[in-house]
Amino acid sequence: MDTQTTVNATDKTATLRLHGPCATEHAAGLAAAWGDLLAKVDAAQGRTEHASPPTAEGWTAFLDISEATVVGLAFFEVTAAAAAALARRGLGLSRQGTLPEAIRQAARLSGFFRPPGLAGIFSPPDGQATAQRR
Repeated sequence: MDTQTTVNATDKTATLRLHGPCATEHAAGLAAAWGDLLAKVDAAQGRTEHASPPTAEGWTAFLDISEATVVGLAFFEVTAAAAAALARRGLGLSRQGTLPEAIRQAARLSGFFRPPGLAGIFSPPDGQATAQRR
């Protein structure tokens, strides 16, 4: 699994891009990537020490999984935990890019298709056709 984190302080956005497989053995790396994203948001805000609780009101985090190839259950669990951590800091989480069919199917089978806090991340937007919705 390769990750790339970008932060745009002007637009108040932070994006985590995943490339390749993100299976159970990548869970620690994925958690570290989410931690890196939060640290970069803190730095963009000029925060050197964590406020209690730290906030990033007005910021949006994006998850781009359009180049992810395979995911395991741990991917969904870590992403759900990250979404909760982002929400506690005032960051919304949205998907950027396309949703690979294999990941959509894995989300449906694992119960993460439309869970609270992750609405729309692993399901296509209204009107977007998938193999199952055509």
